[in-house]
Amino acid sequence: MEYKRLSTEQFEALHQEFATFLAANSIDKKEWDQLKNQDSPQAENILDGFSDLVWNDVLSKNLFIEHLNPQHLFLFECLDEQMNLVLVKSEDKTKDFTSPDGFKWLEANLQSDSITLFQSQKKYQNRNHDIFDLIQKGARITEGTYFKSITSFLSNPS
Repeated sequence: MEYKRLSTEQFEALHQEFATFLAANSIDKKEWDQLKNQDSPQAENILDGFSDLVWNDVLSKNLFIEHLNPQHLFLFECLDEQMNLVLVKSEDKTKDFTSPDGFKWLEANLQSDSITLFQSQKKYQNRNHDIFDLIQKGARITEGTYFKSITSFLSNPS
């Protein structure tokens, strides 16, 4: 297994795709139910193989990931060749970036002396594994709203 197995909820959400995956591997419903009920190692391998397929598909796209905590925002744009990072750090321990009010405060106070902004780029060692490692450490895939908002400000700090 290259990544980690999908959760039960993820398998349920991808029920149709999993059925197609089974069919592509010449496994019908009856055979799958039999493998599953026998706790067969083959069933485990099928679940792992599908999970890796899904993870590879998700991780191969250009995407945004973020890791938030009360005083730091780690915002990543994952492109084909490199990962762009925007790090936002607050010295003001009374503000919580993980709350909607905390982010609104941040947007209004980006030029405050209590805010540090840092931008960086990193070439991948192994693109999918580098991104998956960040997810394993608590980052989550997003639409990039925070990243786009902060980089827009950095481009036009008027």
